[in-house]
Amino acid sequence: MLKRNLVLFLLTISILLSSTIVFASSSNIDKSQLENGLVNITYMPKKDVAVKVIITKGHIKYTYDLKENNSYPLQLGDGKYTVSILENVEGNRYAQLEKEEINLKLSDPNKVFLQSNQIVNWNENMEAIKKAKELTKNVKSDKEKVIEIYKFVINSIDYDNDKAVKVQSGYIPSIDGTLTDLKGICYDYSALFAAMLRSLDIPTKLIMGRKNDIDGYHAWNQVYLKDFNEWVTIDTTYDAALKKGNAVNSMIKEEKEYNIEKQY
Repeated sequence: MLKRNLVLFLLTISILLSSTIVFASSSNIDKSQLENGLVNITYMPKKDVAVKVIITKGHIKYTYDLKENNSYPLQLGDGKYTVSILENVEGNRYAQLEKEEINLKLSDPNKVFLQSNQIVNWNENMEAIKKAKELTKNVKSDKEKVIEIYKFVINSIDYDNDKAVKVQSGYIPSIDGTLTDLKGICYDYSALFAAMLRSLDIPTKLIMGRKNDIDGYHAWNQVYLKDFNEWVTIDTTYDAALKKGNAVNSMIKEEKEYNIEKQY
């Protein structure tokens, strides 16, 4: 009888310990915003160490640094994504902390391009967003709103050649910083333009890749015009330079002049 009771006691302790372990190992991948096409990473390293977030879909991979804004888009349409969190061990070596597969199915595939995320980071209290509301308060159609924001950006922001030379890997634009300085690189132009339009409920992509007549990596935007049910290509950096040179330019560009490598 004593032996039987001891076995039952040990079994009970084992179950309690197992339950405690399962409860303690909560996920650092927050899926509460999946309906908006976002995942949030809640992991906080215990020491000052680099952490990477890698999101893959098929053969396409996006790598991010874990920073203050830890909201990341699932921007490649419906399907299976793999989200991984990795922490630096030594040099360029990283250890995988967590990995999860996510099946995404959005009711509106354009919704992800309305959200604030680590790359296009905005909220209603930012000055750039207040400026977007002010500029478009008397216009109704999406295309008219796009034109007003476009004119503001190409007429107000100067290209920062010094920054282009000095910018470091992992740099992320601040839309209010660009608005305050009134200058920036192509990444700043496109992040500001995307954030202002998203705040007006106009789906906008920040695109990275190559343009046929620009040396080096470039950033621009694609904007969804719902009245025409189409995505159009807009390059505010390019047009700001043309405007300052008094060259004639068209807001909507030819897609064939651009080669897309990343979209956010």
